[in-house]
Amino acid sequence: MALDNVTFTKALSSAASQEFQDRIGEVTKESMHEVGKIISEYPTAKNEFINVLTNQVAKQRFFSKSYENPYKLFKKGMLPYGKSIESIFVDIVKGKDRTRQTSGTQLATDLLTRQDPNVKVEYYTENKQMQYQATISDEELKGAFRTENGLSELTSRILQAPLNSAEYDDFLLIKHALSHIKGAEVAIDKTAYDTYTLKEKAQSIVTAIKSYILKMGFLSNQYNGQGVMTYSKPEDLVCFVPTDLLAVMDVQLLAQAFHVSYDQINLHVLPIDNFVKCQGTGEVTYAEDTETQCIICDKEALQIWDTLNSSETFRNPQALYTNVWFNRWGIVASCNFVNCVRFVVKDNE
Repeated sequence: MALDNVTFTKALSSAASQEFQDRIGEVTKESMHEVGKIISEYPTAKNEFINVLTNQVAKQRFFSKSYENPYKLFKKGMLPYGKSIESIFVDIVKGKDRTRQTSGTQLATDLLTRQDPNVKVEYYTENKQMQYQATISDEELKGAFRTENGLSELTSRILQAPLNSAEYDDFLLIKHALSHIKGAEVAIDKTAYDTYTLKEKAQSIVTAIKSYILKMGFLSNQYNGQGVMTYSKPEDLVCFVPTDLLAVMDVQLLAQAFHVSYDQINLHVLPIDNFVKCQGTGEVTYAEDTETQCIICDKEALQIWDTLNSSETFRNPQALYTNVWFNRWGIVASCNFVNCVRFVVKDNE
């Protein structure tokens, strides 16, 4: 529901300077016309109003309808320092059976033998520097004060679009990162799979999901790209399922597979419109991946960090408009120390 101008201006004013608040005075329905006139005609008031407006919109506090990236749960937050992350994994060590070590010389040698840990490292660096621009003309701002919900409508029409674009781009980048996760690949016989009804395909996928969730609960080096010994608890796993399959995976189908009521299933199931695959070695492009039917991965498989989240404005006094830029920088990467299983339909060779 759109906010009326009085409520909208009061909220913005509370985030503005005391000087701004003193200049516009108390914001009421009766004073709204005069408040709009002050903001529209005084350059300092106008600049501060637009700056506060863009900052608050960037925080998604004022909007009527906004798109939200459905995979936001993978975002780790703002990287506090620098623009890169070093991920370190220390693999398990091989134990020695002392009952089989009868040589005193060997035991003595072990005292002075260095045992270095089996350490593997991955680096994730800033690889996203996106900028989204919008323009607010003086005439548009002035006109927004003439209707009851004008400021909300102006925000939705002009400023929300760049933020929706940023959310959508994040969604696409996460799908791209998902295609780069290395792990185990489970082949599904295409000949047999193509004869199944959609319901039968869903049943076969659910059975496979259950099997590999149980397998990934044990220490193994079979399900991650780095070949390290690790495991995943069911509650730490995320399952991506295409929407057409998920539509027939009714709640009872999943519940029956795990022999629990639906609300007791720990697995986080996420719908995906389609999987994508990377193409090319120079300029990378992505195309729809029709072979992949499902991906189960650890929540840590996707490393999504923000490094910059800001908004800037620049006034063009000659053309009487203000340009607004929203900056969204960050890291979008995949971690290959954790488990990931991809179920792929392939011809049985």
